[in-house]
Amino acid sequence: MKIAISVIIILLFLCTAPSLAIGVIGSKYMGGISPGGTDTYVMTISIGAGEPATDLTVNVAGFGQTLSGVYTPLTAENDVNPYSARSFITLDNSTIHLEPGTQQSVTATIKIPQDAGPGGRYAIIYIRSLPSASTNYQTAVVVPVFITVGGTTPAETGSILQITTGTVTAGQPITITTTFKNTGNYHYYSAMNEVTVSDSTGALVANTSTSPMAYAIIPGNTVQFVAQPNVNNLQPGTYTVDSKVLLNGHVLDENSTKLTVNSNYIPPVTESNITVSPGSPATLTSPDGRYVVSFPQGSVLGDVVVTLAPYPINPLRPAPSGAKLGATSFEITGLAGLLNKDATVQVKYSADDLAAAGGDASQLKLSYWDAVQGQWVILPTQVNTQDTTLTTTTNQLGIWAVMVSSSTSAGSPASTPTKSPLTVVLSIAALAITAIIVTGRAKMWK
Repeated sequence: MKIAISVIIILLFLCTAPSLAIGVIGSKYMGGISPGGTDTYVMTISIGAGEPATDLTVNVAGFGQTLSGVYTPLTAENDVNPYSARSFITLDNSTIHLEPGTQQSVTATIKIPQDAGPGGRYAIIYIRSLPSASTNYQTAVVVPVFITVGGTTPAETGSILQITTGTVTAGQPITITTTFKNTGNYHYYSAMNEVTVSDSTGALVANTSTSPMAYAIIPGNTVQFVAQPNVNNLQPGTYTVDSKVLLNGHVLDENSTKLTVNSNYIPPVTESNITVSPGSPATLTSPDGRYVVSFPQGSVLGDVVVTLAPYPINPLRPAPSGAKLGATSFEITGLAGLLNKDATVQVKYSADDLAAAGGDASQLKLSYWDAVQGQWVILPTQVNTQDTTLTTTTNQLGIWAVMVSSSTSAGSPASTPTKSPLTVVLSIAALAITAIIVTGRAKMWK
């Protein structure tokens, strides 16, 4: 027991990443300045009483954005946007030292040239901590600067640069990605994307819209809207995808592309759940009947809500050596540990699963991701080619996938395994790491 406790302490010490909380009063500048005019802007930077003494740098950067819209600082050599205000801003201090619980102000002076031109000008004030003898990490805060050039007319325009559909795979969502550029001279918030899918006769088969973008799109910058239309079963053929980017109901741009479906398409599993109780068996069946999870009486020790949900294939870890992923993936959640008795999992394999196996259904297996061991476990699987089902038994929930493999994993558990104290410790550490990752958040301003 002493060894196990020591291991827990060591693992948590190694895996807990410290983070410095930097507070900023004046976390965004939005103002109008006429050509030739000047304005000043004060930021008050602080750290908490429980933080270590910290040195910080403050500098003016270009206004970049990720494709998802998140604001990012650009170095001078990468700041080529004609709407940049980086060179218009000076700071009265670029390095500050903060003792625990103290604060210090930095004043930015913004001077707009006489020939600045119409619209908006943009920059980022980038505040970041410096590593010290007691810390080997950095924390950063982005302060966006939005300047409206007074007496000029903003132009809110945009252009769709590309629409991509990716490969259509049965059981996986159809993802429509619209790449869009702000071609005007002014930023705008709440742009959104509407997507429709029509068949060869022009009949509508699906439509969807994204939520309004929370970040402003800066002129000259490019972002992407990702939409997943709720498409039902599709026959092989060619379909038309129409994409619109709108601002307050006004269409900024519209374009279309073709969507090719090579084999019968079925949508991802619809999320569903049941309550499993110790005293009776229970069966969780997806609405379309393609997924069935049967729990025997006594499989759980208390009432548990078990959920069956879609899980995208793209972020899955690679298949083990000698195997490859099929086209079907899903997730079963609700239980923190193992089942007391094995459940039966039955899944209908798709035409794309069969194609991945070269047409040989006997190569198809059901598998789950063992998060503790960091590996796929390929289970012994019964294949029924008459009703195209794969069936196995398991005491594990979690992330599942159809795998193409001629064999099962070495030592695949057929029933509840006996766990050593070290395995239990590693499981606890893994949960601690997960909690750190989930609760850690970078501070970004919109």
